[in-house]
Order: sequence, then C-alpha cells, then structure tokens
Amino acid sequence: MPPSQPKLFARNVAAVRRFADPSNLLSITAGNPVSTRLESGIGNCFPGLECDLRNLERRFFPFLEMDPIDNFIFLASVDTDGVAHAEAAGDLSQADASVYAGLADDLKAGRSVLVSRIAGTFGVLGPLSLNLGLPALGQAPAIDGDLTIPSTGPGRKPPDAWTAIRLLNEGTDVTLVFVNDDGSKTSTLTAKRARYLDDNGALSAAFLPGELSQSLCSPWTHDFRDCGCFYWASNHPDIAQPLLSPGTPAGQPWNAPVPWERRDRTVRATPPAKATEAPSEPIELRHYEINNRWQELHFVVGGREITAPFSPTAVQGAPFRDLTELLANLNYAAGVELAVAQEYLAAAFSLKPDSDPSLQANPDLPGDVKAARAELMRIAIGEMRHTRVVNDVIRGLSDAGKFEPALRVASQVPHQNPGPFRPVMARAATRQAIDDFIQIEAQSTGVDGLYNNILATLQFPPADVKNRVTDEWIQAIRSVIAEGEDHFETFLNIQEWLSSHSESDYLRALAPPRPPAGNPGDATLQAAYASVLNNLYTGYKKGRFLGADEINAARASMLGSDGVVAKAEAVARQNFLVTFTTPADPRFTPIDPPGVLVA
Repeated sequence: MPPSQPKLFARNVAAVRRFADPSNLLSITAGNPVSTRLESGIGNCFPGLECDLRNLERRFFPFLEMDPIDNFIFLASVDTDGVAHAEAAGDLSQADASVYAGLADDLKAGRSVLVSRIAGTFGVLGPLSLNLGLPALGQAPAIDGDLTIPSTGPGRKPPDAWTAIRLLNEGTDVTLVFVNDDGSKTSTLTAKRARYLDDNGALSAAFLPGELSQSLCSPWTHDFRDCGCFYWASNHPDIAQPLLSPGTPAGQPWNAPVPWERRDRTVRATPPAKATEAPSEPIELRHYEINNRWQELHFVVGGREITAPFSPTAVQGAPFRDLTELLANLNYAAGVELAVAQEYLAAAFSLKPDSDPSLQANPDLPGDVKAARAELMRIAIGEMRHTRVVNDVIRGLSDAGKFEPALRVASQVPHQNPGPFRPVMARAATRQAIDDFIQIEAQSTGVDGLYNNILATLQFPPADVKNRVTDEWIQAIRSVIAEGEDHFETFLNIQEWLSSHSESDYLRALAPPRPPAGNPGDATLQAAYASVLNNLYTGYKKGRFLGADEINAARASMLGSDGVVAKAEAVARQNFLVTFTTPADPRFTPIDPPGVLVA
C-alpha cells in the first residue's frame, strides 16, 4: 500500500520517538502485524507469541546484536555508525573501535563470529567467567562449554546462553571473547551491560520497531490443528464469528463465536454450532486433513470470517476551525473519558461476585460473569489512561503557563440513537446499558467520532494550531482511537457472553438504588474519589515528570485493600449502585458538549 494510505501505524514510544524522521514513520518494519497486542497476549519467551523476549538479550552489549541459541552466542551485526559516533565523541577508545571494525569485517566477509567466553556479574550467581559452547572451528573440535542443564546446587552456572545474558546486572562490566569460524582469530571487548529502557521508561532506542516480534513462529498448516489460539494468537483464531449467510445482517445469534477449523464448511441460513469447551475432535479438521483443505479456512477480519475482498473504509473527521475550538473539544473528550469510566465501573460492580452461590446454577454463568466484570474493569482503566493522554495533548497545545488540567466529568456523552448526546447514567449492566456502551465506542460515531475530528485537526491544522502540532500528539490520538476499537469489540463480546442469561441471573439487582445520604460506606468512597481527583489535578498541573508523585499516589489509592476499588465493592455489597459524586469544586464542575445549550 502506498505511504499516502498506510495500513500499519507505529503506536509506541519505541517505534515513534519525538525526534524521529517523519518520512520514515510509515516504513515497513520487520515483525508481526499490529493486531498482535502485547497487553493481551501470552507473550512467552521461547520463541514467543506476541513478543519474543529473547530479543531483549540480543542487544545486551553496546553496538552489537547477538543471537543466543542453546549454549552458543552468535554475532549478528555491528552498529558501525554508532561505533564511529562514539569514537568521535571520545566515548570509545580507538583500540575498541578497531575491534568492532574487525568484527564487522568478519561478518561482511561471510564469516561466522561467536562468543567463546563471557565474564561478568550474573545476578544471584555472582561474578563468573564462563566458557560457551562452540561448533567445530577449523581443526578444533566442538566445545560444549560450561553451561549445563539442570542448573542446581551451590556454585551452579546458568543453564544456557540466553539465561546467562539475562542474569547479567545492568550497568556492570561484561567482557566478551570472540572467535571467528575458522578459529584463527580472537578478540576481546569490555563494556557495561546495556540497558533495556531509556530514562523515560521506554524501550531503548537500540531496539528497532518490530524487533521484539520479528522472530515469532511462522505457521505451518499441519500444526494449526494441534496448536490452539493461545499459541497462534496473531494469525490463527480457534474461534471466530461465522461467515454471514447472504442477506443476513450481523447480530445475534451470528455474533456467537464458532470453531474456525470446523470440518463442515457449508454456509446455511442458520449459524454453525457455537464453540464450547467440549472436545473438538468430531468438529474440527484432522491434522492431515487440514493439510489438504487449509484453503477452505476463511480469512478473519474484525473477528468475523469473510470470503469477499475486504475493502477498508476510510474514516475522516472534520477539522475544527481554530485552536479555541480544538481545545474546547479536547477538554470535553477528557470529560467523556471520565464519564464513561464511571458508567463502566458502576456496571462492573453491579455484577454478582464470584462467591455468589446462585451463579452455580448454570455451568457457563460463573465464567461469563467473571469475564464480563474483568473486561469492564479493564476498559474503565483504559479510559483513565485516555484521560491522561488527552491532558498531555492539551498541555502540548496550550500557551506556556496557561494549561489547566481537564478533569471535569462530561454532563452528556456522544450517542447514536437517540443522538447526538445522552445524559451520563450510572446503572447496572443491563442489556440496554451494554447496548449504550457499544454505541459510545462504535467506530466513526460516539466518542470515536469526536476523536476523528480531533485527529483531522492535528493532521490538517488551522493556522493557529499548525506550529503547535507534533507527531507525538497525532500518534497519541491515533492510539486512543485504536483502543476505542478494541473497547467496541470487547463490549460486543460482553453482550454475547451475557445474552444467554437472564439479567437477574448475573446482576445483584436490576435497578440498584443509589446509597442514601449519610451512608458511611458511600461517604468513604466519595472522599477517596475526591482525593484521587485532587492528586490527578496537582500531578497534571505540575507536568508529565514533575507530577509523577501525585499521579502515582492517585493510582495507588485506587487499588489495594483500602483503595477505591475495595470501597466501591463495599458499597455494592450493600446492594447499592456504585456512583461517584462530583466534588463541590470549580476545577471539577461537569462540562457540557461544546456548542450545546443545556437547560
């Protein structure tokens, strides 16, 4: 796809840094698609699913990229530009620069270079000098090295090269002895163990976009049948919403996931049988069968099987007229994030607790309720992160010294039908409430439509905005939009999970009352909420780094046995609705939609 219509966007600090070259932001990079999300993936380390943690250790030594495999460490590349800059700056001796150049020359000549010995401080194992495994080099026989499995008992050594590197203490001296593949040349370098993270807590600039995912498994069809979605998470769903019968609109029961590898591929007027935890042998293609029929498996886009060519719909917002209008809508967007977070929390706490014995009446009910609650809480936390993002953008666009934190809860939120707004309504997780949440998060409408307009303004800024826009703010708004799409899909999942149960089966009460005035539990909750707002206000006002103490205090006060979550649960246990009362403080006065007259 041409750069003017990019399909993939870098979405993290490691991929897009403030001073990156704008012309390269949309270049193709190695790795899996951005549909693979680290926060929701298995992400184990050998070889990894959403990320391969071994890649962190590939850059443990300055200017070098390594491949630790079993008991071997192979040199993969040398950052010769980095070496030259470091030498010119006086940070690297001429002798060491010469060693780096020799290693680069060996690689350029097609010779393999390995680490034959590594010395350093290996965490709890202490200072060690380890001989590593070597294949047969020249006339020399293969060497097993000092690393063995199992690694147990006093004086033990790491079991393999990757573990050895991972144990090295950051910032301590590491000495490497290199040998090339004919065994005729050795060289030695000593440097500090490199850092994973920079001072901002982001991955070091040494890691390229896509690097943590570049070595993931490549699928082979035979193994599709054996390895479930927990293994092929980025490209092999175990379940998916079925292909729609011609003329059939999306909706229940067609939103229920079905086995993706089902043997019966017939498209009927009714959907295939819903996926269950029952053994899949009678339903799915067998191992060897899938080798011959893999082409019958449907592509899955947005969780739905498709057979027709996929035509993405370009979503373009309408830019605001000027900076004043943009800031007004950003302030409102922050208020919407706070408002929907409160609605989602009220819904989450309205669900019956896991300990409620009535949930055991249906074998599927405990898991469905637990999953719905967990996802509601996750999304609510996501909205709080969005509040922080929007405040960062507002600060970046505001005149120096004029920034005012946006912590006023919206009085109304975007809505489709009726629209364009509806009042904020804390309530139980009824079917209507979940429908409303879906509308809020729907693409191109609801809060997503608001952010599309904000993004369009940053991309095509009016005159008084143009000099204030940075790529950082554009990418920040893009990330909010992308996560909103995830929230939309998740609410569809919640709707599906709860649709087969009566509301009374999973709710503490269909219409729980608000706590009465003077209720001790609610008073404690509201005091804690006010404290969170005050800490956030102070932290945001100080700035991204200077306000870290207050922001961390706000986060900490939300969790734990005495946190906001625990206090909210105490209110819910009394069968009251969990709500959050706006403090009598002009800093937190509810905010109306820009340009909307409210009676």
